[in-house]
Amino acid sequence: MATAAVAMKDRSEAREATARASRHLQVVRFGQTEGLDVTNSDVVTFEQGLVGMEHLRQFTIVADQRLAPCVWLQSLEDPSLAFVVIAPTMIQPDYAAEIGGDDAYQLELEDPDDADIWSIVTVVGDPRLSTVNLLAPVIVNRKRGVGKQVILSDARYSLRHPLLSTGS
Repeated sequence: MATAAVAMKDRSEAREATARASRHLQVVRFGQTEGLDVTNSDVVTFEQGLVGMEHLRQFTIVADQRLAPCVWLQSLEDPSLAFVVIAPTMIQPDYAAEIGGDDAYQLELEDPDDADIWSIVTVVGDPRLSTVNLLAPVIVNRKRGVGKQVILSDARYSLRHPLLSTGS
């Protein structure tokens, strides 16, 4: 019995050490090279990649006050690639992504509250022309470190929703 308890403790400690392990990346933000340390517990794995980037499967979410309320969805396999993402409710307060059974299963979602929903922003020189993809949100199960870009069939949402309202 004591041997089983020791083995369980060893596995638990190994999992905790793995979660604490980190990698260091050099990324470019606003034309400047910056260091970024990412712990394994911050890694989000996209088994199918993102649409158009299927070969890239490991990302992390990086908050950056210079970009708020947006954040970076940073590729760990290609440090030169990061997407600007925003919570879609910041753009459309009544936004609701219906996640079907297959998608929920792939995301290992047991509770909808475990899902963070992000929309990719297409940034252009004139901010008034920047858009947000509300039709294909990036869903992240923050408890499991699993993500998926889900293509919705909801006609209320578009691929190119204006980032800024016409009144801005």
